Amino acid sequence: MRVLRIVMCDTDKEVLKMYSKICHTICKEKQIPAAISIFSDIRTLLFEMGDSAFSSMVNILIAEPDNGCGNLAGAVRERGYDGIILYLSRSAEKKYFYQAFNYNVHNYIEKGDVKVFERIFRNTLEAAQKKKHRSMVISCAGEYRRINVRDIYYFQTVMDHMICMWHEGGRIIFSSSLANLEERLKDRGFFRIHRSYLISLDTIRSISFKEVILCNGKCIPVSREKYSELKKIMEKRRV
Repeated sequence: MRVLRIVMCDTDKEVLKMYSKICHTICKEKQIPAAISIFSDIRTLLFEMGDSAFSSMVNILIAEPDNGCGNLAGAVRERGYDGIILYLSRSAEKKYFYQAFNYNVHNYIEKGDVKVFERIFRNTLEAAQKKKHRSMVISCAGEYRRINVRDIYYFQTVMDHMICMWHEGGRIIFSSSLANLEERLKDRGFFRIHRSYLISLDTIRSISFKEVILCNGKCIPVSREKYSELKKIMEKRRV
């Protein structure tokens, strides 16, 4: 089962401790493997979410919107985050409700009302599991580009921490690692057939001991240790 990634941000470390414990308990109760990351200031969170790899891996963001960093929901959406946002706040100012409406915040919860939080978080878990990520966001030359996963052929390492992605619209070179992409996409039909290549299984036309031929005619090398596993995966997909 895919790990659910939850990020929490609040300047109050005791609040972080309490609510992260609640989230962990509920996930364990529902037998949902979850990884919870916590941030004690929004600026650090926004810096991390500037990395498209980080943003794409987050499923649920739980944050305090009123701790001095402007429009949080708008800021993370601009950075390419398309997952679920929960506002957990002591403030009832209208501007935060407007933010929640304008930037598709999943819910607005008053701090201290633990029972309400537990109920909403349980519902949010169901929504997160049903949500299918059909696209990914790539940061390239200072811009964020959203690419449909079904349009991607493969990723290739071109140099240290630089990746070339080939898709139906051409190619994009961006900063990341193949190991990071493999973790993000392993449950979305991608397989690492070589130390330098991660490919979409849906684009494979044929395989041999030495190479894979994709539907666009591109030939990709297969490493000896990956061939048997790839063959088994493709046989299962054809059943």
